[in-house]
Amino acid sequence: MSIFPIIETDRLVLNQQSIDDSKSILELFSDPEVTEFYDLSFATEKEAINLINADLAGFIEGKSVRWAIRDKETFKFIGGCGINRFEESNHVAVIGYEFKRNSWGKGYATESVRKVIEFTFSEKCPKHVNKIEAYVMIGNRASEVLLEKLGFKCDGILRQHGFWKGAYHDLKVFSLLRSDTQNL
Repeated sequence: MSIFPIIETDRLVLNQQSIDDSKSILELFSDPEVTEFYDLSFATEKEAINLINADLAGFIEGKSVRWAIRDKETFKFIGGCGINRFEESNHVAVIGYEFKRNSWGKGYATESVRKVIEFTFSEKCPKHVNKIEAYVMIGNRASEVLLEKLGFKCDGILRQHGFWKGAYHDLKVFSLLRSDTQNL
C-alpha cells in the first residue's frame, strides 16, 4: 500500500500524521491523565517527531497503519488510532487509540475506532485480518466500555504482560473476530 488511506466520519477525518502534528502529539503524550494507562509518556517534541517517523516507517514497511484523528470542522488534531501491528502468521491486527483530554466523552473514540474496524476487515487493509485485538491495562474501564460497545469480547488477562514506567502491568486482551461483525 503506497497511498495512505483517509477515513471520514460525520465529525472526523482520520489521515496521516505529519511533522506539523508534533506539538499536538507532545501535548497528548505529556498529559498524565491521558497516559495513566499507557506505555508512552513524552517530555520533548523530539519524542513526538520520532513517533511520527516510526509510524510512517511502519506504514511504508506494511507493519502498521496509524492515523491522526482530526475534527472535521476545525481540522485540529484530537488524537490518534490505528493498527499498531500486524501479526501476519495469525491474521491478527492489534489496535490502539488515544485522545486529548478535551475530546473525551464526545463519542469520538467510538466513531473513529468503529471506522478502523471497518477498514481492518475490508479489502483496503494491506493484510488479511481475521481477528482484531486490543490490550487494556487493568483499571482502564473507559477503554473496556468502548471495546465492549463495539462488540469486542474479553479473552482474558495477561499477567504482568506490560512493563513501563518502572512497573509490570496486567493487561486484559479484548478481541473481535471477522465473523463477529456479521452479527453487528
